[in-house]
Amino acid sequence: MDTYDFLADPRAITLQERRATAARLAKEQADWLERLQALAEPPKPAQDFPAFLLATPAFADLARRLGRARTRAELPTDLADEVDWFVAAFAGYLRTCDGEDSFALTGPRRAR
Repeated sequence: MDTYDFLADPRAITLQERRATAARLAKEQADWLERLQALAEPPKPAQDFPAFLLATPAFADLARRLGRARTRAELPTDLADEVDWFVAAFAGYLRTCDGEDSFALTGPRRAR
């Protein structure tokens, strides 16, 4: 997992920086996006969903708890709900900076 200290709060960077970070973390993006598409309920994450965030400090705990799960059936209900929250909350992360309070670092996530 790559560690980028400035991503401790994923809202702290501009849209341009978000897109640059996504490009830098292309391998992590591809790996996590494939897994999230199997772990999340419909609607599944779009191709521009920022799955790479799971390789950052802000979501290290969620990534750790997902472990090696490859199907939704492998997840406890509370973790499956958290995956759905993550997918819904960050759906527009690489598209806009509007409405960022909708994914403030609150919600079902346990740790920052």
